[in-house]
Amino acid sequence: MPAERRRLVFVGWVLFAACSQLLLFVVPALEAVAFHLVWISMSIVYGVQGWSPRRTAVVLAVVTLVTGTTLGEFVAEGHAGWDELAEVPLMALVFLAMVWHVRRRATALAETRSLVERERRAQELKELFVRTCSHEMRTPITVARCYAEMVQNELPSPQSKEDLDVVLDELDKLGRLSGRLLALADAYESTEFDWGPVDLGSLLRRTAQRWRPASDRDWLLDAPSVLVDGDESRLEAALDALVENAVKFTAEGDAIALRCRATRDGAVVDVEDAGIGFARSQSDDGSGLPQSSDRPGTGLGLAIVRAVVERHGGGLAVVSERPGGSLLRMELPRRPPAAEPRP
Repeated sequence: MPAERRRLVFVGWVLFAACSQLLLFVVPALEAVAFHLVWISMSIVYGVQGWSPRRTAVVLAVVTLVTGTTLGEFVAEGHAGWDELAEVPLMALVFLAMVWHVRRRATALAETRSLVERERRAQELKELFVRTCSHEMRTPITVARCYAEMVQNELPSPQSKEDLDVVLDELDKLGRLSGRLLALADAYESTEFDWGPVDLGSLLRRTAQRWRPASDRDWLLDAPSVLVDGDESRLEAALDALVENAVKFTAEGDAIALRCRATRDGAVVDVEDAGIGFARSQSDDGSGLPQSSDRPGTGLGLAIVRAVVERHGGGLAVVSERPGGSLLRMELPRRPPAAEPRP
């Protein structure tokens, strides 16, 4: 609550309490009602504002003194029994109990905010680390690869050239790994998403056209025009990761099917292959995503897909885990949720 509004609320309550006490001189029969209204209204205002300890002590002392004096006069005049004066300390104790609960809740909320802020900061630092490492790794990898190729061209021994082939292959793996780390960090960066209409059918046809010359697979395509709202470049990167995974775990001549269809709430995109299939990892990392049942991998491809799809408000599922193939499905809503800061 703004400071000016807090002052107005407090001044309004003071006037209300004063009027309640003055009303007793006009209608003495309302003594019990006015007495309790003062205490109840004070509790409400404190619950809304949360006074400082000094103001709480001063207000409590003044209200106790005023209401006690007024009630004492009524008792002295014979309008009430002396036992009625016990209500003053009892109401003060009830108010103090409420103050204790309010302060305890405020402390708990402050601790929760502190934990959330630390978690948010840790997540930001982690994303910054991933992004920085991904950028910084590219230059030395590129330089090392160039020098390795230069040395390879100068070596007369076939065995030495084969050894450098291993070095070049490992450098290529590092380059792909840094690229995927950067893509994973970008997938969670909500502020960089470029929302707009996306034709999933056109996206699948374009993806199949790019991958068909690079891999000797039996490509099956069922891609009618299905429109959803999303970031086309991020969805394309997610689809590429699924297709790359399918190519990696299939052999020449195996079938890879790309399909999309509209649903009541949005659309689904299926990437199905006739490869070695998936099996749940024996060492589950808590992600709920399967690892390959045979060839090793980092798992960053599926992590990128999951990050992109979840940012669109959808989900990634392994529909089947047959021994002779796998089917991965991206479920996308027709419209993504409103862009909000990450918790």
